[in-house]
Amino acid sequence: MVLWLTGAPGLAEEVADELWAVLPGARVVDPGPLDAVGDAGAGALAVLEASPGWRGLLATASAELAAWRSERLVVARPVLDQRLWGVVEAGLLRAGLDGVLVELDADDEEVRTRVRAARVAVGPRLRELERHARARAWLHLRADVVVRTTGLSALQVARAVAGRLGMDMGVR
Repeated sequence: MVLWLTGAPGLAEEVADELWAVLPGARVVDPGPLDAVGDAGAGALAVLEASPGWRGLLATASAELAAWRSERLVVARPVLDQRLWGVVEAGLLRAGLDGVLVELDADDEEVRTRVRAARVAVGPRLRELERHARARAWLHLRADVVVRTTGLSALQVARAVAGRLGMDMGVR
């Protein structure tokens, strides 16, 4: 199973670390190159999808994930474009991986406070907040699990995600 964490900027990475800590056998995977695709916009995505190399790249990435196979793979990467999520999900299915989209949602003011406190990529993360607000409707409809994170620590969110998915938590 691949738990794909998306949503409120800056929180997914913290929750992924906590899931790694509380779920036995969990592995955190960083599909960084997808950021560039997501940032490039729908026009660039259409060009990539039309190119023969794109499907090969996606198949290779999926094979890499499959090679890392464990009971629980955790990916903390925003996917705020519905078409991009469809491409990612199809690649996971072709690789025989069950993808679970987990939407981490928080009110905008709390996210702004978290982003400013982290002092890491403040500008880009605040711009991502605007993209998340636009994507919120389709994410809430498409996500397998939606967790409201307002007022919760990353550990509390990780426990809520695991509980909603019926996963046993352990201690590393």
